[in-house]
Amino acid sequence: MDPRLLLKYQRNETSQEELIEVLDWLDASEENRQELDRLDFISNLDMLTAPTQPAARKRTASRWRIAAQWSAGIAAALLLCAWTGRFLAEKTIERHARQMMTISVPNGQSMSVVLSDGTTVWLNSGSRLEYPSIFSPSKRRVCISGEALFEVVHDAARPFVVETYACEAEVLGTKFNIRADAGAQRFSAALLEGRLKISNLRTNESVILQPDDQVDLIDGHLQLNRIADSDDFRWIEGLMNLNTLSFEEVIRKFEDYYGIRITVDKPQSIPRLKYHGKIRVSNGVDHALKLVQTTSNFFTYTFDDESNTIHIKII
Repeated sequence: MDPRLLLKYQRNETSQEELIEVLDWLDASEENRQELDRLDFISNLDMLTAPTQPAARKRTASRWRIAAQWSAGIAAALLLCAWTGRFLAEKTIERHARQMMTISVPNGQSMSVVLSDGTTVWLNSGSRLEYPSIFSPSKRRVCISGEALFEVVHDAARPFVVETYACEAEVLGTKFNIRADAGAQRFSAALLEGRLKISNLRTNESVILQPDDQVDLIDGHLQLNRIADSDDFRWIEGLMNLNTLSFEEVIRKFEDYYGIRITVDKPQSIPRLKYHGKIRVSNGVDHALKLVQTTSNFFTYTFDDESNTIHIKII
């Protein structure tokens, strides 16, 4: 590093480009930071011990005054080093807060991740989470596509914000489930613990959820309801809940979980049935279809590997 540039940095005379160059150099190694601290220390001692009085008076200065000057110089240098370290730490945090990480969950699986603040996020099949490696000092913000359940660590000074294609959820500390599918234009949020604010990004409307509340996006507007079945959130245990679902709803759920297309011939001939129970997702879509088939023996199905499609025939 050019010593003249470091001198300009010490005098706070650098341009924006020069400041970035120095900060990158400082962040490159511990030795670079120690070198700047050493230069700051010497510079402060030079300023504090430079002759500010005539030579004759300086010779008569008492020992305690010289000692006081040296003590003040050391204290000032230590304070400057502390300020420099804090400044560099803040710059490092800001840079990492802009570095986004992405996790995508394969179809038919689920997983969990612990964020830098201790918040736990469970991700359902086919979901994607974008988050910074380190949260900024003012706000914790992540972006979700698909379905996720959050258990947010309380931090009153830093709200936790979950962004989706349609709505935004803001919390201080709570446990909630969000499902956002831009392709199907579906959004819902369910609150299990704490308080949750949902804001519609398109209409500026918002609602405050209490425990066991659920909000859905219906025709572009937020609609508040109560959670119908808490077993819907047992997907974090690897279970798919089929309680009270029709055959059509079961098929759509299989498509979501396994990332596969399912077609049905003669859909008008499907019996009006309601299913109950839960299926372990990890056993696969073939196992899931066979379980449904044993409880309602009115269809057969075939796989088309080339198009990743299941064709269901009503019999």
